[in-house]
Amino acid sequence: MEKTIEIAKCTLADMFNIRREQLDYRTRERDVIEAKRFLIFFIVNELGIKFAYVSKHIKSIKSHATAMHHYYKLKDLFELKHEAKTKAKYIQFKSQVIEKGMDKLEKELTKQIELKKVVNWNIKQLKQMINES
Repeated sequence: MEKTIEIAKCTLADMFNIRREQLDYRTRERDVIEAKRFLIFFIVNELGIKFAYVSKHIKSIKSHATAMHHYYKLKDLFELKHEAKTKAKYIQFKSQVIEKGMDKLEKELTKQIELKKVVNWNIKQLKQMINES
């Protein structure tokens, strides 16, 4: 889960043209706040983390009330017709996180398959050694 959150933070930094570290700073910059809202909504809605634990993943969030405020603010924005771009941007963000996460999973799968081949070869060699003795 930590890797997914880190992927989300990096993706948001790219999308909003901010530094990744800014997500953990207290600020009033519009782009940073909007990126934090996306991150909070993602953490709560997609990863199922409770509001009380959001502060463990975003250092600038000091209480569950702040996390709830940002979550419900974004949820309300999604329902407004003139904020369709915000909803589309969130969907794009979520897709990118999933895509990047899948890429990491595919790399890990390939690594494990290669490891399995080595282990199988070692087992075969050990069996031959046992049979020869």
